[in-house]
Amino acid sequence: MKSLFSLLFILVLLAGCSNEVEPDETGDLLIRIQNGSAVIYSDIVVNADGVEKHFGSLNAFQYSSYKSFEYAYRYAFVELKINGQTFTIQPFDYVGEEVIEEGKFTYIINTINNNDRYSKLTIEMKED
Repeated sequence: MKSLFSLLFILVLLAGCSNEVEPDETGDLLIRIQNGSAVIYSDIVVNADGVEKHFGSLNAFQYSSYKSFEYAYRYAFVELKINGQTFTIQPFDYVGEEVIEEGKFTYIINTINNNDRYSKLTIEMKED
């Protein structure tokens, strides 16, 4: 009987495991961040719809939880820190860009490394 309860307990634990990060919020448009680099990002802020969303810190190649946005574009304002230095992606405008209002997406943020110095960030959006 004791082994039956142990087996049942293990099955319940395994059933609850998932590789996908669950959303912190609900909504028609959910976006998460992936650190596409080998360095730690801290104080991550993304503004895709006129509202700043704080994503905290991400270790190398890590994903954040999803956050709800009213709308977005395939790129956004991003500010983050690497080793205490602030890096920014500042879009000039969204002329000609398609507005995205629903779905689940990931902004993959990467660094351009020149002679062991991080000179620039890049951003790519992928649909999940």
